[in-house]
Amino acid sequence: MELGHLRYRKATYEDYLGRVGLKRLGKKCWRHYVEDVVERLIAVLEPDDVVIGGGNVKKLKKLPLGCRAGDNNNAFLGGFRLWEEPREAARASGNP
Repeated sequence: MELGHLRYRKATYEDYLGRVGLKRLGKKCWRHYVEDVVERLIAVLEPDDVVIGGGNVKKLKKLPLGCRAGDNNNAFLGGFRLWEEPREAARASGNP
């Protein structure tokens, strides 16, 4: 899913949280929007684990509650694993 394209306020999540949003809003305001969006998405999606990635994650003074920083290189691997058959997933992790 590409949640960044969902509507948020007068634009999209990506417009507020991406590089353009950071430049337009400034770090302090941008950080506020990051917390707001993460809180909203956690409330709706109820994930077991929240990983925030992207180059701007290092610009956060602190991560939103219940989140950890991750590397975007792992995003595709995790996405593919969601759709694997259980047998394939076990084999990929080294279990018979």
